[in-house]
Amino acid sequence: MKKSCAASSDACRIRAKVSKIRYQIGFSLIEMMIAMTLGLLLLLVISTVFVSSRQTFREQEDNARIQESGRFALEIMGRSIKQAGHVEVPFNDFKVAFEGTAITGTDGGAGVTDTLTVQYEGVANVDQDCEGELVDVTGRLIQNHFNLDAANAELQCSGVISDTPAAPGAPPTGSALLENVEDLQVLYGIDTDANQSVDQYVVSPADWNQVLAVRLCVLVRSDKTNIVPAGTNYLNCNNASVANAVDGRLRRAFSATYNLRNRIHSLP
Repeated sequence: MKKSCAASSDACRIRAKVSKIRYQIGFSLIEMMIAMTLGLLLLLVISTVFVSSRQTFREQEDNARIQESGRFALEIMGRSIKQAGHVEVPFNDFKVAFEGTAITGTDGGAGVTDTLTVQYEGVANVDQDCEGELVDVTGRLIQNHFNLDAANAELQCSGVISDTPAAPGAPPTGSALLENVEDLQVLYGIDTDANQSVDQYVVSPADWNQVLAVRLCVLVRSDKTNIVPAGTNYLNCNNASVANAVDGRLRRAFSATYNLRNRIHSLP
């Protein structure tokens, strides 16, 4: 090797330069640490954006489900309320007076859910109660009793078809219509001067024959937990601001007012 370098000093100098260049190729330890730090920062930013986007998506998805559940609950109960006191007039007879009890309910009091019971006449093999049972004889009474299973947060309905339906038992009773319902509140619009107009809304009318309208409110929660920070406020059925529970569920109150169509007549 020494003879080769002595014979060609230029070749030795070239090999030395190439060896030096090869030795200097690569990153230093400091450069690698800086690159790793920048990579970790970039990964942190991407992860933060992903988690934030995912949380926003979950909140929007659950909010949409809450709205769907609220509309469904009001639609089911509102449909029965609008039919309350309906008389199915037979072709071979004359009947105008409703023989059942069009509407009743119980006031649960402060912090306790209410119940609502509606009766109307049905058509055989066409109308059905809230549990899906068809009317077998035209003119029989359909009784839908709405109540809440507070322990399981379920809106329930007990349907009965009979000539004289028995009074419903204490809640919870019936089949589950909807999950994640935490409260049911009912107000009754009464006409105290017989002018076919609601004068006031009360929690329990003295005379159920004065009821012309019903105002419903259901409080629905999200199925998933940890959607919103604990302590976030929401409006309940009494329109009061309430701090959210520690479960982090979304909560929203839905309300609507329905007329008893079969009690609205022409003014005298």
